[in-house]
Amino acid sequence: MQPRSRTDLVTDAIRQRIQRGVFPLGSKLPSEQAIAIDFQVSRTVVREAVARLKSDGLLETRKGAATRVRAPNEPVGEGLSMPKSIDGLLGFLEVRRAIEMEMAALAAVRRTNRQCREVEAALLAIDHSTRDGKSGVREDLEFHLSIGHATSNAYWTQFVQLFADSMQSAIGVTRANEARRNDFSAAVADEHRQIYAAILEQDPEKARDAVRLHLTGASERIVQADTEFWKHEGGDLARIWAKHAAIKARNQG
Repeated sequence: MQPRSRTDLVTDAIRQRIQRGVFPLGSKLPSEQAIAIDFQVSRTVVREAVARLKSDGLLETRKGAATRVRAPNEPVGEGLSMPKSIDGLLGFLEVRRAIEMEMAALAAVRRTNRQCREVEAALLAIDHSTRDGKSGVREDLEFHLSIGHATSNAYWTQFVQLFADSMQSAIGVTRANEARRNDFSAAVADEHRQIYAAILEQDPEKARDAVRLHLTGASERIVQADTEFWKHEGGDLARIWAKHAAIKARNQG
């Protein structure tokens, strides 16, 4: 894997500050000199990073005015803007975290031996898929659905199925990002194993914590994704997810 350039690092750092509200929407970005001093890089590196973020729709510079953080309702070209797509994905992961923490806790308490084996089989299927060079998206979804089944409550299964298509699209984005870095891939595999281990041990609190760790980690990895990912594969997948989610919302409205 190629080492990341200073421009990559500064771009990602500014992006994270925008997403965390350190640089609020609509606010002026600090001067080139201030950013260069902050990150201990040249002003050329800062200019390149700002140019990338403008291209991504996170920043804009109007004639005679300072560079500012673009508000989310301001359009960037045609269709959905990249920031809106990413923001929606992070929001969806937040909802999943709240739902799946309780679902995993109930699965840990109620699961039968057969259901536990089904969760294990789903976990192993992810490993087999990735070893075969596949994305593992469908297998990842089945792993989470198997946890719903292990609650022994059909309503949990039905409820999660309502979001299955959106979940699969979202998992497609997160797994594509995670596949680009060995540390990301290893973290996801370990998080899945921790969820399964908690269900196997019938420890509901451990199951809640494992899901919290996993889906919080997924959000953090999305925030840490490099610019090239969002310019190409990640951006395309995020837009597809956002459009799919919008259609789903209209159909259920």
